[in-house]
Amino acid sequence: MLEWMWEKKNGISFITVPAWNQQGIDIAFTGRNGGASEAPFNTLNLGLHVGDRNELVLENRRRVMQLFEQDIEQMVCCQQVHGSRVVSVTRKQRGCGSVDMKNWLTDTDGMVTNQPGVYLAAFYADCIPVFLFDPIKKCIGLAHSGWKGTMGRIAVNTVNIMEQDFNCQKSDIQVLIGPGIGSCCFEIKGDLAAKAIAEFGQFRDIISKEKNDKYRWNLPQTIYHMLIERGIKPENVSMTGLCTSCHTDLFYSYRKENGITGRMGAFMGIRD
Repeated sequence: MLEWMWEKKNGISFITVPAWNQQGIDIAFTGRNGGASEAPFNTLNLGLHVGDRNELVLENRRRVMQLFEQDIEQMVCCQQVHGSRVVSVTRKQRGCGSVDMKNWLTDTDGMVTNQPGVYLAAFYADCIPVFLFDPIKKCIGLAHSGWKGTMGRIAVNTVNIMEQDFNCQKSDIQVLIGPGIGSCCFEIKGDLAAKAIAEFGQFRDIISKEKNDKYRWNLPQTIYHMLIERGIKPENVSMTGLCTSCHTDLFYSYRKENGITGRMGAFMGIRD
């Protein structure tokens, strides 16, 4: 089973995967502390679109990229529309969305690359980050999987792009499903529960019934099941099991903080 751990560097706590680090892959999922932003975005807000001061967000992004001894211009960011579109990126896209939203990758929630020096970056406040790595082809992928992206099977779409564009084998792909809102906190109404059951009826124990037409949906487990169904080996998939809504001391939570909050960052790059 893939092992993940918390690491702290330059005052920033982040989740990483030592085995991937040893193979030349930089990976981090940041918490909310160690940055320059003020309340309600305190302190390591990495989202330019939430109402925080741009200069503080860019300072926070620089601090995170310094964890890898890299520059902010090596980041590639996408628009994140809660869709299921995944694109391949190259060194030509470096800098897209890194300091300005005007040139981010539009209508995109997932990215894949095999080129060193390209740092995929996406931002979260309850949605589920999905990190993928093929150690044979040296190919990486990153997906932003909220409930809409989960319905659209963006994690599976990312695997598809890794296979189609980079000749990856599903048996080689390793996956970390990172922190996001858990079933403990993701309460949904009956109409959405019905849609999820219609889409994922073959998966057991992902929807639990509460009272008053309320349900709870386990998004990380749903993503896990769809990846296994797609052919990813169970032993190659790990989940942190951390709920962002339960732990607002560590993470931002859109739902818990009523939409007024910052964004964590998921970063993944192949070292030059």
